[in-house]
Amino acid sequence: METVSTVELAKEQLNQWIDNGMIGAGGKLPSERELSELLGIKRMTLRQALLNLEGESKIFRKDRRGWFVALPRFNYNPNEATSYKQAAIEQGRVPSWGYLEKQRVLDAPPRMQSLLQADPQQGLFRIRGWGALDGHKVFYHETYINPLVAPDFIDHLGESAFADVWSQHYQRPTVTRHLAFKPTRLNAEASRVIGGNCTTPAIQVEKFRADMLRNILQIDIEYWRFESVDFYIDL
Repeated sequence: METVSTVELAKEQLNQWIDNGMIGAGGKLPSERELSELLGIKRMTLRQALLNLEGESKIFRKDRRGWFVALPRFNYNPNEATSYKQAAIEQGRVPSWGYLEKQRVLDAPPRMQSLLQADPQQGLFRIRGWGALDGHKVFYHETYINPLVAPDFIDHLGESAFADVWSQHYQRPTVTRHLAFKPTRLNAEASRVIGGNCTTPAIQVEKFRADMLRNILQIDIEYWRFESVDFYIDL
């Protein structure tokens, strides 16, 4: 049985390669077989060293594609009015995003229906999508909106930020009413979309957007890759 010190030595060697720039940010590590041979250790020992580095946000895994060096963390304040796009640009990153679904559904979670005061016969708008930085997908989101409050919201969305649609088309500027953060693992859909698996560490963010009268207009559920983001809130 390999000792803990062997795992630590392997981890330290991998860490040095990363810190010395032998494998740049976003670069792919050699296969586990090649790394085992290079380090002269067993695959199980190597796997533990890799998992330790993943836990320290030094590397990340893409399902069926291997291990990669983590990109710089994105500093994000979800309580700010600044959009994800603008925040990324201000940090010198290249943001991109896409939508997987924009439609009315009748099977939204009961909690969402209750919070948004939905009519069961009318359902809710569900918008699912992803966000990326420098070409690397870092989060998956599900958004719920009451169609009785904003009947054609999904038609206006396009490339606009959600907050812009509320303020420009509905004259209802939004504020954040509720934020909750929870360490978790990627669920099946998030894994499929952003390239992880059921063991990939993640941070779940639940956010309620409300109007100036504190009526909840929108609920966002986001799953961020653990190594990709530092959340902060200015008080």
